[in-house]
Amino acid sequence: MSSEITSPAIIYSGAGSFSKTVSEAARLGTSAAVVLGQHLQDTEVIAGLLDNLHTHDMKAVICDPITTEPTVEMVDSLAGTIKRMGVDVVIAVGGGSVMDTAKAAAVMAVNDGLTEDYQLKRREIVNPPQAQVFVPTTAGTGSEATRVSVLTNERAGVKRSISHPLMTPNAVILDPQLTVSLSKYLTTLTAMDAFAHAIESAVSRNATSYTRHIALAGIEQLSAGLPACQSSPDDLNARLMCLEGSCFAGLAMQSGLGASHSLAPAVCIVTGIRHSEAVAALLPHAIRLNESHSHGTYDLVSRAMDCSDVASRLEELCRLGGFNVNLAQFGLCASDWKKVCEVMNRYGSHRKTNPVEVTDAYAEEIFLAAVS
Repeated sequence: MSSEITSPAIIYSGAGSFSKTVSEAARLGTSAAVVLGQHLQDTEVIAGLLDNLHTHDMKAVICDPITTEPTVEMVDSLAGTIKRMGVDVVIAVGGGSVMDTAKAAAVMAVNDGLTEDYQLKRREIVNPPQAQVFVPTTAGTGSEATRVSVLTNERAGVKRSISHPLMTPNAVILDPQLTVSLSKYLTTLTAMDAFAHAIESAVSRNATSYTRHIALAGIEQLSAGLPACQSSPDDLNARLMCLEGSCFAGLAMQSGLGASHSLAPAVCIVTGIRHSEAVAALLPHAIRLNESHSHGTYDLVSRAMDCSDVASRLEELCRLGGFNVNLAQFGLCASDWKKVCEVMNRYGSHRKTNPVEVTDAYAEEIFLAAVS
């Protein structure tokens, strides 16, 4: 079986590495669009970034902040802004929503048509995107390391990605100082998304030696880093372990994910909850069902987490972060399955890369366990 892996050209890692953002942007172009989350708007961090860009003779403009999980309409709007400004570098400073929006806009700014055309496979990406420098402020999606941008399309009723090898960001900055202000709850939820990427990549049917080893390394980092972050939020070493674990998971998930990611987009469409909330509520139940059908599937994962029961350990970490591992808290019940299933069948990803193929009946078992 052949495989293809893409990765950023350069990754800076460590406290204070945010300072590399400007030199990387200047290396890649002469003008920048800065995309960020609302919590960073009008902060000293961004003011300093702009000053340093101007010092390097780079024109820089702050785009409207990203306030929700990305939609195709948000990408079209941002791509239009990038075109009008005539910039050649996109800098994203924020969480997964910020990075996914910026990544998609960077490619749509140089390709014709609407984002929906590419999401629904009506058109293919032809031109490579604008250069990208990504700075994650959460340790969750690993979007900084991937070729994928996951977008909601409310009109079509789907949450689906656009993807191309050249969409992988050029430069990545992993600075734990930018994640310290994250609450324990959001630190935990975003880490659960990273755990899902790493764990499901490690046991994917399409896993290669390369992706499996990266996934297990990510699991080790997250397993050590998250509990330390929960007890000592200012622990920069722990924060960095989570950032690196999330980035490793982003690299590894190019081999395909599993059942929690087959179901989560549909749950998000039906309920409007965060992707990380849906994944955190589904993942332990998916692991238990997979293990019951294929005993020993998670042996390497268990070793990497230094625990005897992977699902129970994830549930424990969620509880420590203030999250209850069920979907009932979001108003879902067993009778909602038909609606969730209908949406899932419009999306359909990762069903064959799960250790056991995710049929409708198999997904229903996981869903019912998660709403009980």
